[in-house]
Amino acid sequence: MRKETNIIKERRKLKNLSQKQLGAFIGSQAMVSRIESGQILPNAQSIYFICKELDITIDEYFSNNFEIDFNIVNFRNKLNYKYLHNDIDGLYAMYNELKLRKTLTLNNKHDILMLKVLISQ
Repeated sequence: MRKETNIIKERRKLKNLSQKQLGAFIGSQAMVSRIESGQILPNAQSIYFICKELDITIDEYFSNNFEIDFNIVNFRNKLNYKYLHNDIDGLYAMYNELKLRKTLTLNNKHDILMLKVLISQ
């Protein structure tokens, strides 16, 4: 579930960036406002640009916005291994496996976004 602290808002303010300035990287000020208020979740491309601009790691973003449990840690470790060993086919296989699941829970969406961000790098 979403936590009360918002790493995007906090880091944006620390870097003295307005919502409009950050919005220039992801689409609009309104989009930044909706993301910061928890009305919408950013897509993989937006997550990548937000993290890059605000010097936030992908792990920090997901840890801040979702409850982290043991399964997430194991999943992240598997992703890190495949990414560090340039196993793009393995990442795509994991992505396709998740997309085939019948139910799309918040955790599944989280896992899919993590994969999409890694694949897009």
